[in-house]
Amino acid sequence: MITININNNIVESYIKKIMGFAYSKTRDTHQAEDLAQEILCELLDSLSKRDDVENMDAFVYTISCYTWSNFLRRNKRHWGNLDVELANKLKSSQNVEDEVTAVQVISRLKSEIAYLNSIHRQITVLFYYENKTGAQIAQLLDIPHSTVRWHLAEIKKKLKVGIEMENTNYEPRRLRCGLDGHNPHGFDSLRGIGRNRLVDNICLTCYGKALTIEEIARTLSVAAYYIEGHIQELVYMDLLKVVEKNKYTTTFFISTMRHKMITAKYHYHNIKPYAKKIFTAFDKRYDAIKNIGFIGSDLDKDFVLWALMPIVIDRLNKNSNAHILAKRKIKNEAPKRKDGSQFWINATLYDEHYFTTQTEFTPKEVRFRELSVGHGLQTNINQWRGIMMLDGCATIEAGVDCRSVGDQTIDEIYRIAEIIRNNLQPTSMDKETIAEYVSMGYVQVDGNTPKLLVPFLYKEEYNSLMKLMDEIVEEVGENLFVDYIEAYAEIIEKELPAFITKEERIYHKGVLVPWYAVLYWLSSNGYLRYPTEEEAKRLCIIVWCTQ
Repeated sequence: MITININNNIVESYIKKIMGFAYSKTRDTHQAEDLAQEILCELLDSLSKRDDVENMDAFVYTISCYTWSNFLRRNKRHWGNLDVELANKLKSSQNVEDEVTAVQVISRLKSEIAYLNSIHRQITVLFYYENKTGAQIAQLLDIPHSTVRWHLAEIKKKLKVGIEMENTNYEPRRLRCGLDGHNPHGFDSLRGIGRNRLVDNICLTCYGKALTIEEIARTLSVAAYYIEGHIQELVYMDLLKVVEKNKYTTTFFISTMRHKMITAKYHYHNIKPYAKKIFTAFDKRYDAIKNIGFIGSDLDKDFVLWALMPIVIDRLNKNSNAHILAKRKIKNEAPKRKDGSQFWINATLYDEHYFTTQTEFTPKEVRFRELSVGHGLQTNINQWRGIMMLDGCATIEAGVDCRSVGDQTIDEIYRIAEIIRNNLQPTSMDKETIAEYVSMGYVQVDGNTPKLLVPFLYKEEYNSLMKLMDEIVEEVGENLFVDYIEAYAEIIEKELPAFITKEERIYHKGVLVPWYAVLYWLSSNGYLRYPTEEEAKRLCIIVWCTQ
């Protein structure tokens, strides 16, 4: 019964394609029907003898071609459009199934050659395709003759193992990746991680295991040629490392959606006393903050607090982490990269189906994670000015991406602030800049007068604000998050894989990023209001002058 069902499915799936193939060959309706019937019979007979067909489309096409050859050989003498003698050239002593099997082996052999590393591909082509001797190959590649013989033996062994190996049917996945540290080159330093699906899957394939280039290529079903350059770049940046002479393994921790939910659950159940303490200290000083009179101080109180509170939360988080490291006499600096940057990687394996299948976390915990998700704190401080934003806060319920906080952003906001402060007449270039920031939601124009919709502070105003921030830090305690981080570290320690380095473990146990948890807990519990969709475009941004 199972065989009949399978056969019926095959007939239903391929009958139109087979009939089209038959008609394209015979150009005659009756002949096409006969040929199609023979193809179906051969196909079903072959399938009844095997259950290891990997590519059904290719298998059906190959069966069709060989059946057409036999069909033509038998019927050609009755057709007047071709020379009868030519039919003999189509004669084959093999049956269709044997010929299909041979073609599949040859196809598999070609794939296995493509998976070989560079030196083995070169030797294979020279020896088997160009008929070069071992001595000639040794001379061409400038290596000893004995080494060529050894390589040829290794090649035969690899090809035999590869052909006999069962295909993995690898399903590509993707990473989301951020940086934490000093990195003047931006995401270029990641060499494609989080932005190139092939690079993502190289790192995932080598995660927690050591593999050769051939093993990586075979796993991904990609010719080695296409991954060799990526592997070299990743090794250069210490994102992959070489082990056992010719194997590669990923050097950084890759978290999962479950890891993210463990963190969100911890925040959801534990952030309350810390959030209330920080809010109380801010609330009692808000009038003093507003009286500084900086640009944006007249904006809605809750909106301004969304921008200012991360300054203190970040200080408390850094102070607490530094205190923990000092107490344990640990110095844990970010890895130095060969392009001059120094950073940790925060990579997550993206799984769009996780939340539809998981049962470990409650709907409230999942909802808190959805609201308080973020990518990190973006800062850019030079000798003249600074800017800070929580990257990802703008995604709240609005789907808006934050603008990168580069020097151009600072300079453009500073120029708009100068126009406002000094009542200047905007130039044509200024008007273009203002129009751009209006479209982003950062600026509002009333008549010809622009209004900046994010806090902007000149040096004296910034210094005054920092004094109030110092008071808040002193009131709540500069090491407020020490016990919070240590309790979390005990939980996440059990979730970190054994193969990552001690330095990676220390870093990821301290990466708790409480900014989002504080802000969203306060908003969910009525201390702050949630921002509007319009406010979300410019949320958590503050710009200041240092000179």
